[in-house]
Amino acid sequence: MTYYKSTVYWFLFVYVFLFEFLQADSYHNINGFFGERASGMGGAFTAIADDPSGGYYNPAGLAYVYDSSISLSASNYTTGKKTYNDVLGPAQGYEREFRNYIPNFFGLVKETEKGSRIGFSILNPTNDSFQRNDQVQLSLYYPTISNIRNYNRETYNQINVGVSYAKTLVPEKFSYGFSLYYLQDTASISSSNLVQFKDKTYIIQTYADSRVTRGFIPIFGIMYTPIDPLSFGASIRRIVVTSENRLINTFQVDSVAGGTEGILFVEGTHRAFGGSIGDTIYKGPSYSGKIPEVTELRLGTAFFPNKELTASFDFIYTSGYSRKTNNTELLYGGGVPTIITLTDNEDLELKLYATTNFAFGLEYYFTEYFSLRLGTFTNYANTKNQSWLTSAAIASNREIGRQNEFLLNDGSTIVNYKIPSLRENPRNEYVNNTGYTLGFSFSTAKASIGINLIHEFGKGHAKLDSDRPNQPLHYNSSSIYVVVSSKNN
Repeated sequence: MTYYKSTVYWFLFVYVFLFEFLQADSYHNINGFFGERASGMGGAFTAIADDPSGGYYNPAGLAYVYDSSISLSASNYTTGKKTYNDVLGPAQGYEREFRNYIPNFFGLVKETEKGSRIGFSILNPTNDSFQRNDQVQLSLYYPTISNIRNYNRETYNQINVGVSYAKTLVPEKFSYGFSLYYLQDTASISSSNLVQFKDKTYIIQTYADSRVTRGFIPIFGIMYTPIDPLSFGASIRRIVVTSENRLINTFQVDSVAGGTEGILFVEGTHRAFGGSIGDTIYKGPSYSGKIPEVTELRLGTAFFPNKELTASFDFIYTSGYSRKTNNTELLYGGGVPTIITLTDNEDLELKLYATTNFAFGLEYYFTEYFSLRLGTFTNYANTKNQSWLTSAAIASNREIGRQNEFLLNDGSTIVNYKIPSLRENPRNEYVNNTGYTLGFSFSTAKASIGINLIHEFGKGHAKLDSDRPNQPLHYNSSSIYVVVSSKNN
């Protein structure tokens, strides 16, 4: 029993501390921009949407594309950093840096008949690859540990391929449109880790996690232009998952027990999860192969006081998401009492909270060919905010072993209840971000080229170790979008 508790503790320490925070940015709902004008105007494009990226922001805007056909491609270079302060001790923190170059958008629009347009677009909102090697010596917050070595490889990719249709009902006044995107989202993590203790004992662990999620994103939009200098737009979308696949396995050797008692092997899919801890059989909750099926509502307005100036504003609401699952854990065999651990049925890995974000953009043509674009936007966290005092109280209860309440112990069977608020939460970051955009464009009747700069930053907190209070977290990223388009009149 003592060995089981020790093994599980260090398994959770390595899993939560070294893996769970190493993931793509699923803590925010706005991930990237698409198109020359939208990316330069902070994404405030719902009431404009008159280029191929309108299929994503508001397909109704495609009805106002003036050219019979237009193609557009964009490339994005992003560099950023997350800084976790005081994780292992005072001034002992982590930094996670990322640099990525992706061709993130391609689209075209063609007129089919007067007042009608069809479109096709490919979006790549996520294409991240990380390689990280860490060595941590003599952590002040973990005095029994001498050295931690961590080697990680991670890849994340999402691609959306879709068709769009738009039509005007009242010429130049009202239009509607819809898009249907095929979605494929993949993630893969592989890692090996060594934790050495000051008494010369050690834990070695390997970990692999891969997921493939497929589905669709239907989008419906409308646009209304009551008078020439003013337009209103609205669009609604939802992620619909149709298939999921996930495979996880981890192998751990603990030198303390020796023999088979020091071996932990656990693996599973999106249907089942379990394995062995020494001579004891373990069965736990399965991990989902889905992504959150959220709904997003965009409301926008745009003002065109003259042919040189455009101003736009977007309100962006993204729903929360929750999923129920069986979180019961079972441990039996190996000459120890059977242990059944009950808790609530919340899937914390997919738990999202609703967000409300805003975007504002300006576009000004200095000459017939040269324009300047400015924008600002918010990108609030979709995780739960938790004060430092609350996190300290939770950590204190976990540290003294009060996360479980015993319901039954008859010598052969132990049933306990894990307090939901004290469960390990993989969604352990909270940062509200703000961003600014700056863009330049040179265009002719046949083609245009644009360069847009985007900077996003924020600060908040993270909880990398469930047995410690929140640590400060700083987010900082910069992107360069290079956009080239061609037009046929």
